[in-house]
Amino acid sequence: MGILRLSLQNQLNELKRLGFALNEFLDEEGVPPDAVRRIRLVIEELFVNVMNHAYDHATVHAITLDVRTESGRATVVIDDDGRPFDPRTAPPPVLKGPIEERQERGYGIYIVKHLTSDFSYAREDDRNRVRAVIEYQRAKEPK
Repeated sequence: MGILRLSLQNQLNELKRLGFALNEFLDEEGVPPDAVRRIRLVIEELFVNVMNHAYDHATVHAITLDVRTESGRATVVIDDDGRPFDPRTAPPPVLKGPIEERQERGYGIYIVKHLTSDFSYAREDDRNRVRAVIEYQRAKEPK
């Protein structure tokens, strides 16, 4: 079992640092490439959602990310001090009908819900805590 802990700021340029750290960690843990893509997508969607919607102003805030790997699963926890928001309650996007009538938002959480086997939310001590579990088939042993 491995653990990656990062403290990120609510700034778009943090996505690059996040991506490098995730790739290195997941490679060391022996996570197969397909699972790495799914884990990254879940984390990036959740992180961008916090950056875009959790804060009313441009003040820098700390967003904490924990990624834990176990045999065949990665557990992701994102913790922020933004406004309360339970992503599980987000309505699904409209996927049918003319494209010009569809909404532009809501696809990220929809994707996260479909890529995770467990998705939970808690509001504790004025902080949001989102937990997502991504299951995968283990391909190789960790380095």
